[in-house]
Parts: sequence; structure tokens; C-alpha cells
Amino acid sequence: MNQATLIGRLGANPECRVLPDGGMVANLRIATDESYKNQAGEKIDKTEWHRGVAYGRLAEICQDYLKKGRLIMAQGKLRTRDYMDKD
Repeated sequence: MNQATLIGRLGANPECRVLPDGGMVANLRIATDESYKNQAGEKIDKTEWHRGVAYGRLAEICQDYLKKGRLIMAQGKLRTRDYMDKD
């Protein structure tokens, strides 16, 4: 089973655009936080950044209701992409 659930805050407003076929896509940047104390008793805050993508009607809902800093829960499949640049 390939399923992930993230609960975090949006780092920016969703970046929405219309695809050539008329569908919509929204790109999300989600920050998840973790706090703990190290062996010396100091509080450590750690933030991990995640990217999410929503399509179709869900992308429209993201555009209408989600704003930077809003707490969200995102659930879906994990996918890894490769990127090749000129070098």
C-alpha cells in the first residue's frame, strides 16, 4: 500500500494553473514541524518541507480555500520524480 498522510502548514499560497486540456493543477508546499529536547535539555525545532500536487476539482478547492500559513491534512500516494538538467 502506498499511502502518506501529512499534517502541516502551507508555506505559500497554492500555485494553480490551467492545463491545455482545460483541467486544473495546484502545487502545494507543506511544512511539517517536530520539536524535541536533545541530551543537553535544549529544545530543538525541526521543519521538513514537502511538495504536493492536486488535480481537477480538488485543485479548484485548494485555490478557493487554502492560503499561506493554513493548517492542512494532505493524504495521497508518494511518488519520486527524477530531474535532469543541462549539466
